[in-house]
Amino acid sequence: MNNENLIMIDLFCVYHGIEVAFITALQDYNLIEIIVIEEKQYFPIHALSSVEKMIRLYHELNINLEGIDVIMSLLNKIDSLQNQLLLAQNRIIFFEKN
Repeated sequence: MNNENLIMIDLFCVYHGIEVAFITALQDYNLIEIIVIEEKQYFPIHALSSVEKMIRLYHELNINLEGIDVIMSLLNKIDSLQNQLLLAQNRIIFFEKN
């Protein structure tokens, strides 16, 4: 994976004022993937919005890691169901036109 598509965890944590241990804990719950390159830890840039969402849940709403795991799972399920619904609606529109 190219370093341009990765975010260095140390810098990210300094910017957000959080401990690296929080990010490591997210990995322990399989909420993010940590990539180690030359003894430095990174996470993929596509996970940025999810990680920031988890930080807000943890710090602003005082939700523990178990709760964050459940919430993120439910949010992913909602996204999946919304995509399935959109696909079904598009199929209906396609068949109604024909």
